[in-house]
Amino acid sequence: MNDSILNNIDPAIFEKVQRLRLIDDELMTVVFNGDKKATEFLIKILLNRNDLIVKTSMTQIEKHNLFGHSVRLDIVAEDIFKQEYNIEIQRSKHGAGAKRIRYHQAMIDSHTLKKNEDFDKLPNLYIIFILEHDLFNRGNPIYFVNKTLDIKDEEGQCLPFNDGCNIMYVNGDYRGDDALGKLMHDFSTPNADEMYYSELAQKVRFHKQDDKGVQMASQIVEEYGDERAAEAFKNGHEQGIAEGAQQKAVETAIKMLRNEYPVSKISEMTGLPQEQILELEKQITVPAEKQKQ
Repeated sequence: MNDSILNNIDPAIFEKVQRLRLIDDELMTVVFNGDKKATEFLIKILLNRNDLIVKTSMTQIEKHNLFGHSVRLDIVAEDIFKQEYNIEIQRSKHGAGAKRIRYHQAMIDSHTLKKNEDFDKLPNLYIIFILEHDLFNRGNPIYFVNKTLDIKDEEGQCLPFNDGCNIMYVNGDYRGDDALGKLMHDFSTPNADEMYYSELAQKVRFHKQDDKGVQMASQIVEEYGDERAAEAFKNGHEQGIAEGAQQKAVETAIKMLRNEYPVSKISEMTGLPQEQILELEKQITVPAEKQKQ
């Protein structure tokens, strides 16, 4: 690698790039973005299929909601049969809840059908969460979400509810001696030389050793750092506003108590619960001139 390239990269950023694994958003983004073959390779192993051809693949796709919460999808792909795939790389168990998946499905579906198009035109959708650790602590390599009706067939099995949305969680701790176990190993190591699959190792090596690749990865790391800092500032700012409003409400309640307003009225005016106002009342003293009246 040329010294000129290294001189233009923050050493701390370069060091972070070297520590990245495919389970990290930054490296996953640059490895799979726009690479149909790499995405196809990934999906084939996850679904244990060989008959799949990816037509499009993108990373970090924004699905905007004008009236509410928008989402950013890690990997979005479509195959030649117009089946859609959303693959999420999730290190924290907190971000893999059922309601998040429900929202992802809603946002993807809402951007799929054209105006007045029949609902039967909705394509099959696969939502796949790859988690760093075993979400359910059962040791399974993959957990499938099976939707059924409360109606049983002749063998006593509940009839499937087939809405075309297939949901699955992948256990990132799995290390079985099979394709998925090797894939999860490769997702968990920062060293391309330790990877089983050359298809992934080659791309990881490019973004950690090649001049151009390191620049691309470094830029993503910096962008993610800026976004996370902005989000932390926003959350802190919003928390500060909320705390300020709470403090203002308490101060107003104390003034109203000193002027002997009814507790119910104070609660109505400040939005504080009556129990909290009664606690405040115990902490203040009514002015002496009010006591004499």
